Amino acid sequence: MTQKSTARHHFLIPSKTNITVHPSALSAHNVWLKFHPGKSYIQIRDVDKYHKPPVRVIRNSNKDHYLYFDHFERMSQIFQHESKLSQPFIVIKGHDQQIVKMAWSEVLVLCFYRDVNHVLLWQHLKKHCAQSILRELMDCDDLRAKDYCQFADIDHHQYEYQQRSLANETKELGLEQDMGWLYEK
Repeated sequence: MTQKSTARHHFLIPSKTNITVHPSALSAHNVWLKFHPGKSYIQIRDVDKYHKPPVRVIRNSNKDHYLYFDHFERMSQIFQHESKLSQPFIVIKGHDQQIVKMAWSEVLVLCFYRDVNHVLLWQHLKKHCAQSILRELMDCDDLRAKDYCQFADIDHHQYEYQQRSLANETKELGLEQDMGWLYEK
């Protein structure tokens, strides 16, 4: 028999409530912060709280502590511009495996951004995300640069150009180089 999950809709004021990243999503959140391009947000602070997009959170054992694990961009906007306003949250029960998948799916969205450094992002994804999760989310059998290019919908030549540019920058700075990744196909 499957257990029915329950979700409750709450309105919380982030500046008066302890809301942090879920520990299982922290690695993904850090990679997202590193690669997310700084951009202007659409200010929705004057939008009625019932019309704002809700964010899923998990209630920690402490009744006034909540953990988020996805919607990193929306949470960033809330913390920067709307922290004193009532915000819609959906309080759910979380499962670590699903939390990790949702967190890394937020990072994989960055693959479709125009100005992202695909080579560095791919290196971070392979280093910090479990290979089984990457394979599942990217719907591929292998985790080669070719698979990443197909997933990100970029030309493999563009990826190789970024590799060479990165290698040239490293060489110009006089840093030691491990060129093994350059020839990965």
